[in-house]
Amino acid sequence: MILTTTQRAFLEEVYYAVVGTLNPDGTIQQTVVWYLLEDDTIRFSLGSRSIKARNLRLNPNITLTVEDRQRYLTLKGLATLGPASDDLRRRLAIRYRGADQAEAYLAMRPTTEAMASAQITIVRVYGQGVK
Repeated sequence: MILTTTQRAFLEEVYYAVVGTLNPDGTIQQTVVWYLLEDDTIRFSLGSRSIKARNLRLNPNITLTVEDRQRYLTLKGLATLGPASDDLRRRLAIRYRGADQAEAYLAMRPTTEAMASAQITIVRVYGQGVK
C-alpha cells in the first residue's frame, strides 16, 4: 500500500488540490482542482480541451499537492484521461458543495463533450506533517 492510514485520512478531508503538469516547453502548469481519493488512485474532472488535458496527453506525469497550513502532501504519479463522468462530477459536487447544494451546482454546469475525467496512479508520496 503506497498511502499510509494517516495520509489516506488527510486526503479524505475536504481541501483543494494543486495539480502540476508539464507544458511542451518544459515549464510547469498548475491548476487548483477538486479531487476524490478512490482506493489507491486520485480522480478529478477537467476540460477535455484544457491545457492540463493537452499536457497529460503528451506526458502523463503529474503532481497533486494538498495543503492545510503547516501540513502538506504531494503525490507524484501517472494520469490517465477518460470520458466525462456524471457520477464523478456529482460526487465531487457533494464533497465540495454539500448534498443540499450539489444538484444546483451541477445544473449550472451541465456535462458537455468538452469535459473529461482524470485518474492518477500514485507512484510516490511525500510531504510534511502527514506520515
